[in-house]
Amino acid sequence: MIKNAAGVMVLFAGLTFAAEGEANAARDCASGVKTIKPVVLETPKKWTYTYGLSWCADGGKVTWAEPSVTPRVHDVACRWAGRIEESVRPVPDSVTWSAYDMGEFSCRDNAGKEHGVNPWVVVTFDPAGGYDTRSGIAAA
Repeated sequence: MIKNAAGVMVLFAGLTFAAEGEANAARDCASGVKTIKPVVLETPKKWTYTYGLSWCADGGKVTWAEPSVTPRVHDVACRWAGRIEESVRPVPDSVTWSAYDMGEFSCRDNAGKEHGVNPWVVVTFDPAGGYDTRSGIAAA
């Protein structure tokens, strides 16, 4: 029990929210789970945002898709505010799907004023395993 409790404390200390995606990546997928190369956005020495996506297709159709987000705070002046927007859905009149995620980090400057930023990722993916990513960091 103590080992599990320590693991939970590490999970919260690192602000890691990937467990949901990792659990679903273990789902059955006869055709083989497809994944993107993780997208990493950061402000060095302040925070890092890592986005991953796994999906399965059967018969030329996506049967499930699961994103994972891992925010890490590296500076005590910063905090993870959370995921602001997220979606995973089929593209109308197409076999492709689209996944979107936007999070928010907030950091205090030397005067104590909060400044937020929104890392975001868009992934368009298909049943065969092809995908395209776009990402960036917007001012909050």
